[in-house]
Amino acid sequence: MDMILIYLIICVVIGFVWGKLEAKVKGYLGERKVAKALNFLPETEYKVLHNVMLSTSNGTSQIDHVVVSVYGIFVIETKNYKGWIRGNEYSDTWTQNIYGHKYMLKNPLHQNYGHIKALQKLLEIPEELFVSIVAFSTKATLKVKTKQNLIYFSELKHTIKEYSEPRIAQESLDELANIIATANIDSKENRKVHIQNIHAKIEEKEELVEQGICPKCGGKLVERNGEFLGCSNYPKCKFTVK
Repeated sequence: MDMILIYLIICVVIGFVWGKLEAKVKGYLGERKVAKALNFLPETEYKVLHNVMLSTSNGTSQIDHVVVSVYGIFVIETKNYKGWIRGNEYSDTWTQNIYGHKYMLKNPLHQNYGHIKALQKLLEIPEELFVSIVAFSTKATLKVKTKQNLIYFSELKHTIKEYSEPRIAQESLDELANIIATANIDSKENRKVHIQNIHAKIEEKEELVEQGICPKCGGKLVERNGEFLGCSNYPKCKFTVK
């Protein structure tokens, strides 16, 4: 009996480790695809940075790709997911549906906005100079209502090229890119701490939701249409959870 129990524990541990490894590999491959697409941008007009981690007042902000250009600063979040992705730009979480199995993921539009605010504070330039882009693998089917740049990897270059009006002086590009590169604290150890902080924030948020408290503003969570919970401070606070 003891051997059977040990065998089951080993299977669970192996499954857990394999799942984490698989997620890391998928994320890495997704970032590689996007990095390859960005390499075709002319260096004279676009300065590309990958895997940027910035220190913030709330911990760290890990950004997949930043493109500094005369047409704006493109902040790109990549998601190498598959299945149906459902949600909207206001909800705190989205749903990933793979053959009937549902998983929750943090709204990447919100994630990327946090990245933009971190960069804005670092560079001390107006928010309107930033362009948010969230790119998904073509293995995913996007069922999300939003007017923001939520696209597939294959649409990335075209989406960037849609911005053709100069907004930043050519002579400022190297300076802005160097500031970001100098502030980048990306390392294996810092990534580990970053992930730990994310897990801690998720647990804290889940505890507040269980207590009926909005994790964004501290308001009371109330039932909406019998389908989900929303903040009582709506429309000032648009937090929702199913």
